[in-house]
Amino acid sequence: MTNKELVEQSKKLEAAYDHLKMAVDYLDMVSASVNSGDTWAGRLFFADHRAGNVVENMQNVADSIMAVSNDICPED
Repeated sequence: MTNKELVEQSKKLEAAYDHLKMAVDYLDMVSASVNSGDTWAGRLFFADHRAGNVVENMQNVADSIMAVSNDICPED
């Protein structure tokens, strides 16, 4: 794999990191709210099925990371 191709793969990993960080920040916000006694955010998160959005986002991150891995090392 050329350096240019590796740079392209690193950009994909950077995008995956950004998406994962967004999901983690969202979960941190809900957790902090619930831990401080404000259960509204937790109820909203689960009752409105927003947890599914976070799970879907994290699955997309996992798929992106696996695709990069497969592009770099297709035999593994």
